[in-house]
Amino acid sequence: MLYVMLPIDMVEHFAEQKKMSAIELCRWVADNNKEWVGNVINENYTMSLNDLKHDFVGLMQDDEHFVPRI
Repeated sequence: MLYVMLPIDMVEHFAEQKKMSAIELCRWVADNNKEWVGNVINENYTMSLNDLKHDFVGLMQDDEHFVPRI
């Protein structure tokens, strides 16, 4: 589900950096950020595409000061 929601070029960019496929990267994000992904795919939770992209990039950059919207 996360794979379908995110811009593919952005996912592929980070997947290439981590030397995995885009779908594997989405699985990795889902496994390591269950609460965030649960909110993202919840049909009653609304998040703009910009917020979604911002959170995803923050998760990929492993910034210790980054807090995703939960």
